[in-house]
Amino acid sequence: MTPEQESQHLKQASNEELCAYLAAKIRRSRKLRKESQVQFAARAGIALRTYKRLETYGQGHLETFLKALSALDRCHYLNLLFPFDQPKPRTLSLEERLEAMRKRSSESNN
Repeated sequence: MTPEQESQHLKQASNEELCAYLAAKIRRSRKLRKESQVQFAARAGIALRTYKRLETYGQGHLETFLKALSALDRCHYLNLLFPFDQPKPRTLSLEERLEAMRKRSSESNN
């Protein structure tokens, strides 16, 4: 699946599907590190039974999810979930733009 297809799929996914998706990503990342569930849970500070529930069923508390993210060194990506919204510059009305042009014109003539 391409990143675009994956993104489109996630937009339409149910909460249950999103939980399963995140659980699979956590499992895959743990396996890439060649850690057992026991090792990873201990390193993350999560009870093994709680971690297994998170990884297998996508169920758990937000705190458990964040501990897993931290153990995977992924917390720095959380800012991507809520990017800083830059205020949009106010668009000047036609009258305001004309007035600004008049001011610049009169200043350049002086």
